[in-house]
Amino acid sequence: MLKLLFFGALAYFVFRFVQKMRLSGGRDRGNTALGPVDEMVQYPNCMIYIPKGGAIRKTVGGETHFFCSQACADAFQPKGGHKTRPYG
Repeated sequence: MLKLLFFGALAYFVFRFVQKMRLSGGRDRGNTALGPVDEMVQYPNCMIYIPKGGAIRKTVGGETHFFCSQACADAFQPKGGHKTRPYG
């Protein structure tokens, strides 16, 4: 009878531990941060913000610019501060 009680309690604690890990995504619940958040950079053609990790990088005149696509990077012309839109 004591063995049954011991294994029942052990199964309960294992179940609770698995539930806690599944709900927290494997992170400790004491850490309320959202996790790694990608830095946002301003897209020079339309002046919108895009995630830096997924942006296309292009260095022009020693300055790095970030773009949403290769077509937008190719259309960018920084002459005299003039910015062009890639499609029209």
